[in-house]
Amino acid sequence: MAKSKMRKGSLILNDMVEALTSEKRSTSELAASKQKHATEKSTRIIMFCDLRDSTDILLNFEHGIYRHMNHIDDEEFTYDKFLLDVHKTSYEYLYLGHKMTHTEIYGDGLMAIFPEDNTKFILENIYRLTGQMRIYNDSTGVGVTQPGIDLGFGITVGDISMVYYYLDDRYHPIGMGVHEAARIEGMSKFYDARVLISDSFFKNIAAYIKDDKRFSYRFIDRVRLKNFRTPVSLYELIVDNDPRFDHKINSMALYSEAYAKYCKADWSEAKALFLKVHHDFGLGAGLVMADRCDILSQSPPKSDWNGIWNLKDK
Repeated sequence: MAKSKMRKGSLILNDMVEALTSEKRSTSELAASKQKHATEKSTRIIMFCDLRDSTDILLNFEHGIYRHMNHIDDEEFTYDKFLLDVHKTSYEYLYLGHKMTHTEIYGDGLMAIFPEDNTKFILENIYRLTGQMRIYNDSTGVGVTQPGIDLGFGITVGDISMVYYYLDDRYHPIGMGVHEAARIEGMSKFYDARVLISDSFFKNIAAYIKDDKRFSYRFIDRVRLKNFRTPVSLYELIVDNDPRFDHKINSMALYSEAYAKYCKADWSEAKALFLKVHHDFGLGAGLVMADRCDILSQSPPKSDWNGIWNLKDK
């Protein structure tokens, strides 16, 4: 009886091993059958967008804060419904209605890869997106009984390839341009900027915004992004539906004066002017740069200082 059970167990085990081997072989064959080569590198516009303070917003929903404040018996306004508002109010303008554009959605964030000749289209979509976002944020109850929508953007131009992954049967972008756009978006809140762009994308838009009063820009900083060797100049693309549009425009002369002092290593004068930018115009970049002047005054850079700061955060 014991031997019979052992033989039976051995047969079952063999069947399991054979099934697993067959499954592994099938997966391998499937991968081979779907194998596709990476596309040639091409120059594309890469944009990252992300919902700011999303963790805090989710925690507020989980703690029932918005439901408690509403005091309404209507259908509950949940986090997933809020994310739907984010996509309907904002992201759909970036990935609907145009060809040759690749998009990937990451919950409360989105990456879009555009052809290089889509610059004007991107500007128009950013304008519509930020306009709808302001309408949403200005509506009754937003910021009190439900969260507002605050998006950060990072945009650059870079070379990427598209690599096919059989697991989801899709192409996905790879290349330093993807990482650069993600780094820039990550720094947008740090500099108190909504649409933070690299100098490579700034060159694309300069001709378009020169005579279009809906758009403007302000220089922010010259830095090396984390894990990058080549420095990049960062600008904020400003649109006239930004509640602080005039403040940002009016701050530029003072900020430029402060930055010139900063590049000359005149830390005391630069700090005073950057603090004035923050005090007079309420712009966080002024405070960021004033704090940096303190750091540099305490640990002076080498004599070849050229104003380029190495960022340590993503």
